[in-house]
Amino acid sequence: MIFRILLVATLVTVNPLSSMAQGGDQTFDPLRLNIRLSPTALHPPSHLIKQQWMLDGYRLGRLGPQAPQAVIIEDDARRRLLILSATEEGRVLVYQLGDLPVDVATRLRPALVCVHTRQCQNHRMDPAGELGCLALCLLEHLHE
Repeated sequence: MIFRILLVATLVTVNPLSSMAQGGDQTFDPLRLNIRLSPTALHPPSHLIKQQWMLDGYRLGRLGPQAPQAVIIEDDARRRLLILSATEEGRVLVYQLGDLPVDVATRLRPALVCVHTRQCQNHRMDPAGELGCLALCLLEHLHE
């Protein structure tokens, strides 16, 4: 369990969007974004949402009281780019709040394949939980 938390923490050190904005030749690397876990479900105000999707074909298992209810994916300046949030019915909403150089909608299906392959539903006892596993799969599939 401790290893997975350290893995999540080490994935994130540089803001990929700032190097692009400064004209750097580095490509967008979503695995360098920060992942924060929230103990409560999050539903951003509608004026902040650029796009939103329901992850069709996926339901969360029963989340325990300590399990994260939402995941915030942000850059180093703490600008929120994506939020994954559990609904009361066990579904997952994905909110895009910031600009990304990839089409998130086209990456959701491959991310769901990863979730099933990695068996995220069995990660409920992991501190990052099922939603943390889902967030990592999504980031892995956001490459340009």
